Amino acid sequence: MAENFKHMQLLLHAIEGINRTMELKALLLKCMNSASLVMEAEASSLMLLDALSGELHVSIPTGPIKDKITGMSIPKDKGVAGWVLKNKKPYLSNSLKDDKIFWEELSSEFKTKNIICVPLINSKDEAIGVIQVLNKKDGKDFKESEIPVFESLAGHIALSIEKVREVDDLKKRVKEKEDRLKEVHSSMKGNLAAINALIQLEVPHIDDIAAQFILKATGSRIETISNAHHILYNQDEFENMDLGIYLGRLTSIVSEIFEEEGKEISLLVDMDKISLKASVALTVGLIVNEVLVHMYRDAFQFAEYGKISLAVKKDESNCVLINISDDGQGLDDLLDGSVEDSLGSVIIKTLAQKLGATLTQRENEGGGTTFSILFYT
Repeated sequence: MAENFKHMQLLLHAIEGINRTMELKALLLKCMNSASLVMEAEASSLMLLDALSGELHVSIPTGPIKDKITGMSIPKDKGVAGWVLKNKKPYLSNSLKDDKIFWEELSSEFKTKNIICVPLINSKDEAIGVIQVLNKKDGKDFKESEIPVFESLAGHIALSIEKVREVDDLKKRVKEKEDRLKEVHSSMKGNLAAINALIQLEVPHIDDIAAQFILKATGSRIETISNAHHILYNQDEFENMDLGIYLGRLTSIVSEIFEEEGKEISLLVDMDKISLKASVALTVGLIVNEVLVHMYRDAFQFAEYGKISLAVKKDESNCVLINISDDGQGLDDLLDGSVEDSLGSVIIKTLAQKLGATLTQRENEGGGTTFSILFYT
């Protein structure tokens, strides 16, 4: 009775350790050490079935020849392990060499005297391998009463291995989806950039200033979306986006598209580090792009020099405030949603509603316009 109680204490301690382990290699090592400890054996080994080769692979054995047999394999229908795997039943022998089931030693440096081998059964009642202990210490025999203890340990080992494999399989599927998503972002970015390039090639061949603006604005909107895909492609995480990095690239592209010979319009940015959901960041980018496009068109029609400032700030209440200002003659249209007399104002109002954002547009005392976007993350 006392001996069984001791075995149960050791078993519970081993199971507790197994349930805390998520790395497969560490799990198997703990399994083997636990098996030898609980069953008072000189050696132990866990063999896992390879579905592709149909062989049993020796995984992290313990005992005096563990380094020699690690990684070895045997046919799944040979020896005690093969019999246990096929029949899904435990096997005990205290005179193994006399049993017909005995196949051969994995190493000539170790002689098996007695053995308990039990199957590893997963939640689908499939045998995924076996676990065995060899040579009871002090020359003792294994007992039938020890089999339930060993089976209990084997059951927890099998379920733990199954969980680790499920996690690994899930990680693999997630990685595959991420790779496919990266390909989509890359392809989308390339296609949009190509479309914009074609549009910009047409601009110099058009004499009408209004038509030129429409083409440039269209190209800028395309680049706004393209750059979102570019950033998402070049980062490991797809759900969120650094708003500062995104708007920094966006403003650079807009500045390049609306660059005019004989004019020098500088762009100053002051941005906090803000992480937003990619969909939210894209919406913000489209609004900022629309305001910048109209500022480049309106604010410096009769000026050779000018400045546009973009400030993005976030406070402790998760309120994001974006101010876009020019020091020229300001915007010709009201883009804050108060009137819908232009395509730009309609676009901005529609996008702002998606954010739940408040828009304001005011004239600066020293000239120019400040356009503000306020929303909560």
